[in-house]
Amino acid sequence: MTIATINPATGETITVYPAMSDAEVDARLDRAAAAARTFGRSDSDDRAAVLRGVADLLDARAEEIAALVTLEMGKTLAAARAEVDKCARACRWFADAAPALLADEEADATDRK
Repeated sequence: MTIATINPATGETITVYPAMSDAEVDARLDRAAAAARTFGRSDSDDRAAVLRGVADLLDARAEEIAALVTLEMGKTLAAARAEVDKCARACRWFADAAPALLADEEADATDRK
């Protein structure tokens, strides 16, 4: 079995990939789950650094990614560029907001209604 990437605007097959076996899929899912556990134990500064790195990569490869989005999703190049920029800005926003979003806060349990 194969999996094809198809240009939605033209119906043209872009690339064909071999499908993975169930064992290959399970192994990749196990690796992803382990990575998620490791990432989840990291502190907010480390997570923020990763997000900033992702944003930097998106910025550095914006044209390449936008061209791929256009090809694979049928979006206009302008819309694809805007989407890549939006993703980079979102990564930076979450990186900057992470300390406040993840900070412990006291809950007032006495004000019950």
